Amino acid sequence: MILSHRKLVALAILVALPAVSSARADVVTDWNLAAINASAIPPNSILQSRILAIAHQAMYDAVRTIGGNRPAYAVELKAPSGASVEAAAAAAAHRALVKLIPSQRSALDAALNATLSRVSDARAKTDGIEIGAQVADALIAVRNGDQSDAAVAFVPKPGVGRYRPTYPHNLPAILPQWGGVTPFVLKGLAGLETKGPPAPGSAEYLRDFDEVKSVGARNSKTRTPDQTAAAIFWTVQTAVPWHAAARTAAATRGNSVTENARLFAMLSMATADSQIACFAEKYKHVHWRPIAAIREAATINVRNLTPDPNWEPLLGTPPHPEYPSAHACFSGAAEAVLQSFFGSDAVQVDVTFPPVFGVTRTYAKFSQISEEVNDARVWGGIHFRSADTDGYTLGRKVGEIVARDFPTSSDLSEAK
Repeated sequence: MILSHRKLVALAILVALPAVSSARADVVTDWNLAAINASAIPPNSILQSRILAIAHQAMYDAVRTIGGNRPAYAVELKAPSGASVEAAAAAAAHRALVKLIPSQRSALDAALNATLSRVSDARAKTDGIEIGAQVADALIAVRNGDQSDAAVAFVPKPGVGRYRPTYPHNLPAILPQWGGVTPFVLKGLAGLETKGPPAPGSAEYLRDFDEVKSVGARNSKTRTPDQTAAAIFWTVQTAVPWHAAARTAAATRGNSVTENARLFAMLSMATADSQIACFAEKYKHVHWRPIAAIREAATINVRNLTPDPNWEPLLGTPPHPEYPSAHACFSGAAEAVLQSFFGSDAVQVDVTFPPVFGVTRTYAKFSQISEEVNDARVWGGIHFRSADTDGYTLGRKVGEIVARDFPTSSDLSEAK
């Protein structure tokens, strides 16, 4: 049977981290996990990227309001002297998440109570909570007009190479409006255009076609067991491994709360912006998925392009255009931000998904994660190679812009 993306991702998420990460967790990393878990259902990396960006932007501005020596990134308030940074960050994340995901209120309330129980000074706690709530309310008000819920109609048009709903569910294409969402850091999408998918019949198209047809098939004879495991693993929401890598690297370096607030805000906003740029390209090119291309290859009438009307991919095909790959766009952005922040490509992280009976992947470099993502989407039979390589390039451009334009660590004093 085809492995269902929805069923796999709807399972609970377990992130296996080295002991150092737990020993050096702080309010930002605690609420990073809380935000990821709260936004895990429905299983949609694109929607989750927006939620994580808002929650981490709120935490960042709350921390800067108390501990920064320059104006906050988006919301400028004056904090009472002695206000608790921990209470402010937790209250900001909690307030934003409850408004964005009200169904998760019970779990989020419990997480907030756990954080606040560690703040002994009642006045500092109260002042911190007030600052955090004000910051979150202001950010939510701004993002309410970001066009993420805009009604945009998409009607597939017939034609060679054009996206159409795919077997077996033939679901309508999702998120056609996402390319018009207001970015978090980018000033616009100019300069982020991709070259577009290879022309049908070109040497690059033939190469991509033959590769995914062979290694991405449900009953592939060329895909190795480890490649199958990687493909299944990467049905996980894209933020899960990347944020695990960020938490591990932050713990290893011994980041302060202030540094982590900046790190996770940059990571979340860059990856959210990468999805906006990616979907703008998806609905510009409306390229068909491998299952359609392979089954209908005869319509191209190109020599050496052999159709297979019964071909099925290993994984269920996501219901949106193929080019570029959203996983690859996200990963390119995450890699660029993390390499820039830490000044290194090195990281040591293990991530297990689904929990208990799932797959564990081990990474020693940020770039290794991106490389596996690019491969895994082909091995799963849901992307052509060009969609991954071009998506990665687009994402890296976004990440480099965010790393360049986001306030630097010199803008911050040390919040304890």
